Amino acid sequence: MKILDLKATIVTVPFEAPLRWSMGIETGTTRALIELHTEEGIVGLGETYGTPETERALDVAKSVLIGVDPFEVGVVQHRLGVFRVGYETTVPATLRAGIEMACLDAAGKAVGRPVHSLLGGAVRDRVEVAAYLFYRHALDGRGGEASPEAIVERTEALVERYGFRVIKLKGGVFSPEEELQAIKQLQARFPAAPLRWDPNAAWSVPTSLRVVESLRAEGLNLEYLEDPAPELEGMAQVRARTAVPLATNMCLVNYEQLAPGIRLGSVDIILSDVHFWGGFRTNQKMMAVCEAFGLAVGMHSDRELGVSTAAMVHLAAASPQLAYAIDSHYPDQVGDVLTAPIEIRDGHIEVPQAPGLGVELDPDEVERYHRLYLESGAVNEFYDQQRPGWVPAIPIF
Repeated sequence: MKILDLKATIVTVPFEAPLRWSMGIETGTTRALIELHTEEGIVGLGETYGTPETERALDVAKSVLIGVDPFEVGVVQHRLGVFRVGYETTVPATLRAGIEMACLDAAGKAVGRPVHSLLGGAVRDRVEVAAYLFYRHALDGRGGEASPEAIVERTEALVERYGFRVIKLKGGVFSPEEELQAIKQLQARFPAAPLRWDPNAAWSVPTSLRVVESLRAEGLNLEYLEDPAPELEGMAQVRARTAVPLATNMCLVNYEQLAPGIRLGSVDIILSDVHFWGGFRTNQKMMAVCEAFGLAVGMHSDRELGVSTAAMVHLAAASPQLAYAIDSHYPDQVGDVLTAPIEIRDGHIEVPQAPGLGVELDPDEVERYHRLYLESGAVNEFYDQQRPGWVPAIPIF
């Protein structure tokens, strides 16, 4: 089997209300849907970040991949990796991930096996998903959560609809003291639920230490605190003086950061990401390092549509090191580009057993959201038009 062509269609899918975070708002997600065509007529699907730069980088990737066997993802990654020298990257890790995704989807379809089988086999038949809570701006009668009480109400709605057991609050929007009240109320309302808090590096080291002391004084137990302070050094200083487990998807997201992060003792938990780390194989390599050094592994979400969500589930299913429910923005989207959208039931996503990723694109929905991208452009998650003059300078508090 040989790669004949690679194509990308960029789409924008809105959220039902703007999601607030430490550095701006997320009004939706802009993604590039990759279609890898083989000489046999098989089409493999991938997904990654959608920008004009993605399209240009895909042209470069295509020039070195035509004729390569999509089964040989090591060769694919090698050919794309020759363009990376330190910080200089022609084909970024996120695009390499989307291309590898499409390769393994095509390979799985060719042999009638699901992607998780090609990754070594599934160790679980369903993957747990955490409720992902955001402070939201109001839009068309939805959203508007700006208080602890509203956050609890939003959680109740998500738990009732999807059966979530694990709860994560995206913070860094209001003062730590105000967000701490939301954590208190969430623990009171859902006493059996593991809780996570993610301020996205909005706190200084002194603020972070003050917050973890408040957690201790209030008897609040977090499953983990994610990226309270910026950078490896800041996280290491916090971790050295707290028993609260620290997780990251910001200070440690690639191999250049892995060794110094381990030496400094910056984190307890590294959140894998099928895109940030450059694909399935590189995530598996990272997890092997974590296993060797006694670090736990979770999984980060960054506004994936259905193709990447399916890829996350395959990776999670084939990762024995995964110890935590994965994150997902999926419940906040107004729609998707699949013929059969991903379903979350009882707080879990069933692991697909169909060949490849087990998903197919809906041409009408792809065209609909491609038109929205052409009309509105790519979603910019930084800054906040509802806060004129506000600048997301980290740390904020």
